[in-house]
Amino acid sequence: MSLDRAIGIMCPDIWGTYFCELLGGIQSAAARSGYRVIAIKSSPRYVHELKLARDQIDGWIALIDPTDIERFLDDGRPVVTLSTCARDARCPHVLPDNHGGALAAVRHLIAHGHRRILFAGNMAHDDIRQRFQAYRDALDEGGIPFDPALVIELPSNERASGRLAVQRVFEAGLSCTALFMATDQGALGALDALAEAGVRVPEDMALVGFDDIEAARYASPPLTTVRQQFDWLGSTAAQLLIDLLAGRDVPSAGHIGPTTLVVRRSCGCSPALAQGEPAPPGGAAGEADALARDLVALASFSTTLDRSAAPPSDADAWPGVAEVVLGLQAAVQGRPGPAAAALERAWREAVEQMPDIDLLLAMVDRLERAGRAMLDGAGDAAAAERVAAYVREARRAMMRSRVAVETARADYLNGLLDINLVIRETLLEHAGGGGSKLSWLSAVQMSWGCLAVWEAPADAGPVLRIVESSCPGDEAASPAPGTRVAAAEFPRGDWLPAAVQYDGDHVIRLIPLRSEDEDRGVMAVCAPVSSPLGLDHRDMAVWVAMLTAAFERASLIESLVEQERQTRAAYEREHALADAVRRLGCPVIPLDGGVLLVPLVGAIDLGRARQVLEVVLTEISRQEADVLLMDITGVPFADLQVAESLMKTARAAVLLGAEVIVVGMRPQVAQGFTQLGVDLEGMTLHSTLGRALSALRQRRALATEAPRSERTSTRPRR
Repeated sequence: MSLDRAIGIMCPDIWGTYFCELLGGIQSAAARSGYRVIAIKSSPRYVHELKLARDQIDGWIALIDPTDIERFLDDGRPVVTLSTCARDARCPHVLPDNHGGALAAVRHLIAHGHRRILFAGNMAHDDIRQRFQAYRDALDEGGIPFDPALVIELPSNERASGRLAVQRVFEAGLSCTALFMATDQGALGALDALAEAGVRVPEDMALVGFDDIEAARYASPPLTTVRQQFDWLGSTAAQLLIDLLAGRDVPSAGHIGPTTLVVRRSCGCSPALAQGEPAPPGGAAGEADALARDLVALASFSTTLDRSAAPPSDADAWPGVAEVVLGLQAAVQGRPGPAAAALERAWREAVEQMPDIDLLLAMVDRLERAGRAMLDGAGDAAAAERVAAYVREARRAMMRSRVAVETARADYLNGLLDINLVIRETLLEHAGGGGSKLSWLSAVQMSWGCLAVWEAPADAGPVLRIVESSCPGDEAASPAPGTRVAAAEFPRGDWLPAAVQYDGDHVIRLIPLRSEDEDRGVMAVCAPVSSPLGLDHRDMAVWVAMLTAAFERASLIESLVEQERQTRAAYEREHALADAVRRLGCPVIPLDGGVLLVPLVGAIDLGRARQVLEVVLTEISRQEADVLLMDITGVPFADLQVAESLMKTARAAVLLGAEVIVVGMRPQVAQGFTQLGVDLEGMTLHSTLGRALSALRQRRALATEAPRSERTSTRPRR
């Protein structure tokens, strides 16, 4: 495999069962031709996705909305679409036989006698629209009028939308006897909702899906569905792209993958086995052959594709059936049978292949009937007891195997839950920005990871800054935090682990970390083709959302710290400005001989009056002034506010031992004070500052010439 050549996949979901099945085929074909695979999770906005790994990706496989394919075609690289097609067929496209598969499914429901068949799916996808057209064609073919009320458009093809479909059926009071859900996930959601509502499947409502995902077999009842050959679809798309890259001619016509109806019990089908028929010719030997055939038919009921074809061989369908039949024959004849471990293994094979408990119990019932038939009415009570004991042990072995399988699944789910808890605790613990954000990758079998955030675009294009990388066992290959790399080079080939570089089965997945209004960065991981530990796309969606939230929280904390810094700086500036304003609003000018001059200019309101009082008292105390000169020449008018301010300041100054001289008290102002009832007694009044200073100097000069014994001040001393 070359580190210089890569196939890019653009898909809205790069983890779910559907994508991982396709990815297996893509990876297989890519590895054979020396290409590595880079899968990128897309979004409707495509803000940065097309820029990622641009210098590494040679061509695209696109699983996106047809309206967005133009962006890829305009990029200049070859494009093959998968499960969708460009409107003008400008590039090759690979599709499953949606029409043929859906046609077979609806025909099958009609053959069961259903005429009120509901269709539900997300019509935004080409696949679903083709299945819907097949639904209509099957109705026309069967002479059934199309009823638009029996078509429900869903917001997605997920399990929750299947529940929504059933809810709408109940709310609208729709009369239908069968549901054709456009996907298995939708069908499983519908099955859940029907069970909760007490509607039996298939007795009250038949149900068919499309895709044949693994969970369809484990449903109760198992889901009849249409099987896609995912590996064929993926490998065909990859090979078409490789041919384009090699310059070979590739027709733009569609390449259609086969689909097959897989019949299980949700549609109303059940295995047709002989019930109490006489033993076939050949006695006990003939009954043993019939028993083996019926057990194989039961075991393969959920997997057989073509009911008209010859039944599968015992060795292919259920290798352990021979041990089970031999054990019954040994019980009838009273001889030693297969070892208990061999019988346990045989029943485990059956349970793992066919988890349907009803069919498993039917197998044991068929075994019991065969035992009675082999006894052929003989009155050998000991033989009858041996057969009964064998059947009881078979039932126990089957149930033990079933419990073991369910326990293993429960252990797996508990393990996945534990992993979820560890990951969530890790992400939440380090949400503030410190500590590792990728330490959880090894818990889900990922061999490498790298976390990067977007920085301001450089002249050459957008840039990513590495926050953290993790490559267990080879940390030297990982980029150091702070490393900057162009988006077109991310992730660089020399960072990747051996599982990617040397024909490993791991592929690179790039997941944008996007909040509602901002692209934060990208997480790149290297993981096996198949979903790690059966990893569900919803798990990854939650983890990525938590990681994005951790970045947002760190960014918010950074922003708050910066805001606090700016607020503190603004406060300090405002404090300095307020102090300057305070000084300008009440300037205090020290003169010689313990004299303070306070020139007041402008109107005096309540706030400024308090300020004047505070400043004057502070400065008198600090400078130990003897005389306070208050110049009110610049005060435009004298009201009660001004008068009270002057009186309070004067009284306080006198209490501190200072003489108060008021300058600028014009006759009309003094008269105004008198009319307001303000007593100016105790204050020396002067019309101008010059006269006040001249009078003060003369008084002090006279005091200097007088004998010391006569130099006593009449004002209070401090």
